Amino acid sequence: MTGCNLPIPAGKSQPCRRVRAWLWLTLCLGCLASPAMAAKLTYQVKGLKGDNKENVEAYLNALPVYQERQYRPARAKIIESTEQALQVYGYYQPKVKLSRDKKTPSKVTVTVEAGEPVLISRLDVLLEGDAGSDEIYSELLDKLPLKEGEPLHHGKYESIKADLGSLALARGYFNARISRSQVRVYPEKGTAEIYIVFRSGTRYHFGEVRYSATPEELRLIKPLVSIKRGDPYLAIKMAETSQDISSTKLFKQVDLKPLISEAEGNQVPIQVTLAPRTQHEIETGIGYATDVGPRVSATWEKPWINRYGHRLNATANVSAPQADLSFDYQIPVIGKNPLQDYYSLQAGYRYTNNNDTRSDLTTFGVHRWKRRPDAWDRDVFVRLENERYEQGSDAGNSLLLIPGVSWSRLRLRGNLVPDWGDRQQLTLEFSDPTWGSDIRFMRAWGRTKWLRTLGENNRFLFRAEQGAIIGDDFSLVPPSLRFFTGGDQTVRGYGYEEIGPRDADGKLLGGRYTTAVSGEYNYRFSDKWLGALFVDGGTATDDYQEAWKIGTGVGVRWVTPIGQVRLDLAVGISEEDKPLRLHFALGPEL
Repeated sequence: MTGCNLPIPAGKSQPCRRVRAWLWLTLCLGCLASPAMAAKLTYQVKGLKGDNKENVEAYLNALPVYQERQYRPARAKIIESTEQALQVYGYYQPKVKLSRDKKTPSKVTVTVEAGEPVLISRLDVLLEGDAGSDEIYSELLDKLPLKEGEPLHHGKYESIKADLGSLALARGYFNARISRSQVRVYPEKGTAEIYIVFRSGTRYHFGEVRYSATPEELRLIKPLVSIKRGDPYLAIKMAETSQDISSTKLFKQVDLKPLISEAEGNQVPIQVTLAPRTQHEIETGIGYATDVGPRVSATWEKPWINRYGHRLNATANVSAPQADLSFDYQIPVIGKNPLQDYYSLQAGYRYTNNNDTRSDLTTFGVHRWKRRPDAWDRDVFVRLENERYEQGSDAGNSLLLIPGVSWSRLRLRGNLVPDWGDRQQLTLEFSDPTWGSDIRFMRAWGRTKWLRTLGENNRFLFRAEQGAIIGDDFSLVPPSLRFFTGGDQTVRGYGYEEIGPRDADGKLLGGRYTTAVSGEYNYRFSDKWLGALFVDGGTATDDYQEAWKIGTGVGVRWVTPIGQVRLDLAVGISEEDKPLRLHFALGPEL
């Protein structure tokens, strides 16, 4: 420790002596503190770039904090850390030179000549046990991140070992271990040899599936369990089963795990633990779209009503043009997958006050759903509806019993910004006085959407829609079944459902037929932003005598965790005054 010896001169007055004493004390404290206040060493790396430079900087920043006066004893550690950082990428004979800035001695310049990396002259990965005949392990060896003749990379070497272990857990090699892992480096020869011996042991198979669940819960989930005793163990099959059970939304806890400690022979039991969701669940939301303006919604769900797995869902939506309340009571088909085969009893009320439409609609329907992943979903239904309405110069009170069938399919590849996909929808509905309806008609409606990409940044979206009503006096068809078009989802540049036949007073009547097509091009500028160019066209008509309405414009797409936010500026080029309209929407493209 450094000290100070500063005596007070004799012959001075007491106050003066006190002042000088405080002055000397302050100077002494400064002398004592000066070593701790010395500048810390910082490092500047020269002669490298890319991963090599970043790794050396990371190693140097991880060194202990050295003071300027500790530079000389720290030199060896600085050089050693630099060499270790370069060895990660196979550089074993670098030249490292240290120097200090004369004006700022705490700044250390590390100048490096990396030289040439050592090359792998031999790479041996030996599989012992059942993994030696496992095709997936063979594929792993064919795609190793290191090859003979390539530079040694210790990070990739470690990833090979990690991949061997993680694949073992995924495929049931629970006794697997790496019995040898060695890297031999010969810097003077510029070569390296890698030896890995992986002992997988015996591959386990699925054993007994044990359930911690009531008989009613077990009856519902058994069709979802694809695990079969005697099949080779696959973690992905466990995950898929867990996901399928969770997707029923009947359980707040779904836990599947292998009981490795209880394995017998090469079979491992699987424990399935369930906890039902019995509480009421309520969600509220608020949103906005240019078609309907601000919208408020609320959902109430009772996910588990009784031991048969019945569930009830109620939804309310309120916006300026429309308010509706709906109930959906679902009944799983016994012995079938509750996600794919179920009955649905639906009831609802909807009030509409939009453009020239005034409507009070009450409905009740029975639906039989058959859903198939990556295939066609089918809904066979019978719906009873009563509607009091005013549509332009038409008014009435209709009572209709409408059987029908609907098919739909969605295929998608990608996440928030899909790169491929399509959606098809088709609905056929019938009404006839024979079974009590007021009028006779057949209504058909279909839509198709397609998404394709060219390269990484070019996306193309196409949409087509067609509908038709064939039957009795069209003035007796209620507005909920007539066709209108225009808006965010059909013809941009026009208001929501403002395109259609009009009466003598210019009020909308709705059409027997509708046709709409759209083409859109997106260019992806970044992960979160896309630009759009589009052209839409369509009509709602009684006889196709009217000219089509055409809208075109530009837009932007913002990718968020909850979906794409789409903002479009469109012009209705079919109109003389070429009106501009801003369209805003949130949600999936298909």
